[in-house]
Amino acid sequence: MGVAEPFAADGSSETTAAHANPSVEEALAWLRRLSAYLSEHDINAMRGDLEQRIREHPGASIAIGFGVGVILGKLLSR
Repeated sequence: MGVAEPFAADGSSETTAAHANPSVEEALAWLRRLSAYLSEHDINAMRGDLEQRIREHPGASIAIGFGVGVILGKLLSR
């Protein structure tokens, strides 16, 4: 499969395989929402949103930070 093959003739990313697998559809929808968010918000708005999420979910934020730290530590120690 080439790089351009996942795209339909009209340039969209809709394919028959994507419709067959709900997980692929969910991933595509998430990527579209992420793309729209990144194009509509500046860095200060994103920072504010991140700070709000951290305040709403401090335990999950600490766990994610710890996990990222462990992964980076393993990658950088090689």
